[in-house]
Amino acid sequence: RAPLESDGAQHRRETPALFAVCNMSGLKSSEDRRRERELEEARKAGTIPAERDADGNEINPHIPQFMAQAPWYLNAEGPGLKHQKNLKQKGQVASATDFKPRGQKAGPAATYFRKGACTNCGAMTHSTKDCVERPRKKGARYSGKDIKPDEVTVDMAYDYAGKRDHWAQFDPAAHMDKIRAHEAEAEVRRKAAQQKKLGELAARERKRERRGKGKEGGEGDSATDTDTDGSVGPSDDEKVDEAEQVIIGQDVKAPAGKAKASVRNLRIREDTAKYLLNLDVNSAYYDPKTRSMRDNPLRGSALADASTFAGDNFQRATGDAVQMAQLQLYEFEAYEKGQSMQMNADPTTVEMMNKIYREKKEKLKDTRSNKILEKYGGQQHLAAPPKELLFAQTEDYVEYDRSGGLRAGKEKAVAKSRYEEDVLEQNHLAVWGSHFDTTTFRWGYADDHSTLRNSYSTGAAGRRAREMAAAALSAPAAAAGSGDAAGGAAAAGGLRA
Repeated sequence: RAPLESDGAQHRRETPALFAVCNMSGLKSSEDRRRERELEEARKAGTIPAERDADGNEINPHIPQFMAQAPWYLNAEGPGLKHQKNLKQKGQVASATDFKPRGQKAGPAATYFRKGACTNCGAMTHSTKDCVERPRKKGARYSGKDIKPDEVTVDMAYDYAGKRDHWAQFDPAAHMDKIRAHEAEAEVRRKAAQQKKLGELAARERKRERRGKGKEGGEGDSATDTDTDGSVGPSDDEKVDEAEQVIIGQDVKAPAGKAKASVRNLRIREDTAKYLLNLDVNSAYYDPKTRSMRDNPLRGSALADASTFAGDNFQRATGDAVQMAQLQLYEFEAYEKGQSMQMNADPTTVEMMNKIYREKKEKLKDTRSNKILEKYGGQQHLAAPPKELLFAQTEDYVEYDRSGGLRAGKEKAVAKSRYEEDVLEQNHLAVWGSHFDTTTFRWGYADDHSTLRNSYSTGAAGRRAREMAAAALSAPAAAAGSGDAAGGAAAAGGLRA
């Protein structure tokens, strides 16, 4: 037997073999790690193409290693990111029209209790809390009797509408069963009513036969029977419920002599409807919802005066409607100034306050106008002239012909202003302002085109001289000298003339 070796010698002998095993198992040396680090930096810099997975897709080199490296238990054969994807297979999404069987049995019931089944009925397709069977005193788990069969279960993933559709999984054929059951029930009720009616007729016939026998028996009872038989009254079928005889518009709780209650928007049935007064589509608009026609439907027609309806807006401008609107406006203005008034709750106070306000306003207005008149005067201008003079209307008769000329009477005088008009000055034949010079943009006289106020009139010669001077000024500079000389001579000749 070989002598025992020390622990250090044994460790030195086993170290190379251990490193060899580690290298074979996947451990990398420092040189390999350095090469991988350089390769990774080159891929991040873009100098070499990125690494590809098994499907040929490029792997982003900037993804961290803890995300890109697959766990050891997945036994990944190559680089890739498949381990980051959700590998759960998505089932087919069912719509609201897809039928899902309910209440169908998957097969015969089991003969013994199975582990994991419902403790109440013994079925494997649901739990105890979801069981719809009657709770047993001793469940199938303990008794082993009356085990229910399993139901058919279909795993269907519904979409948004399929989960929330109220008529999903509804079988239209089941509705026909309800219709047939209702028809059968109605037939039974009809037969029962017919039997009841036949029984009432038979009882009435027997009663009539007994009365006939009583008449033959004695004369004392005959009078009573004759009076009873002779009285003709309505039968049970001819009687009508009094509630159905209530006239429309009649107050049910009111006594019989009270007038009918009226509705605001309802017209009297004998009157013509407002929307039938004018059938033109361009006439007043009728709102059927509120039963209102604001404008006059017969405006501008010959029947406008004879019609009793002038539009709903006509009622708002007549009677006390205007005064009511003024009170509402006063209430709004008073509320803005800090006064709390409510016309609906206390209309008398609002009306009295409005009356006091109007009186004070008129008194203050008169006082202010009187102070102004006392200080500046002008009382004589406040008196309005007569209506005939105000609108220039007189009783003078004037007759005109077809062309507009005066035929008989005195023509109406043209109204003049308070200033002097048609006053000629400095031998002019036209007034100042009758001409406007477009070159100098100044006003002047129309007879000689002079733009100087209070200048002596030169007549047609002065007008020609000014026109020639204006033409010379507008000519080129070469012809300006000759033009000015000729114009000056002409002007001198005109002045001498």
